[in-house]
Amino acid sequence: MEFRKATKKDLDRVMQIILDARTRIGKLGIDQWQYGYPTRDIVKEDMSLERYYVGEENGEILSVFAMIDDGEPTYDTIYDGSWLTGDEDAYVAVHRIAVAGHALGKGMASEALRFVAATAIARGFVSIRIDTHEGNIPMRRMLEKNGFVHCGTIYLTDGEMRVAYEKLLEER
Repeated sequence: MEFRKATKKDLDRVMQIILDARTRIGKLGIDQWQYGYPTRDIVKEDMSLERYYVGEENGEILSVFAMIDDGEPTYDTIYDGSWLTGDEDAYVAVHRIAVAGHALGKGMASEALRFVAATAIARGFVSIRIDTHEGNIPMRRMLEKNGFVHCGTIYLTDGEMRVAYEKLLEER
């Protein structure tokens, strides 16, 4: 799997993967991503800020995600726990991660997180933070399998609750 920053020409494929993931999440009976998020405009903005990535294998985009390295306001306050790194701002946040349906179970999301970790270490960050819906058990299992620790609860700007995870990077 090779990772690169997404470009405008990738937008349709990225949105196809996101829409497929939205359908799968909906089948879990949870409302995460069920009301249009992430929108095409959000992904386009991520691309213009050069923080949206794609993972390709044999020229086919199989995974997508945003890697944000300038902070995440919804992570400023955490409830029912604490971040592993306290209030330290030296983290990257991962958002809008999705894998093509036919590539599920092949470790694509784990590979993406390894790429994020290597990139974050190279840039001097000490951890990775991510959140998900409490009912998104497949995502939570994947995070825990990859060394992420459940740290508490955060609230999105729209008031929705999410479970928050953090992983300390090896080079800390």
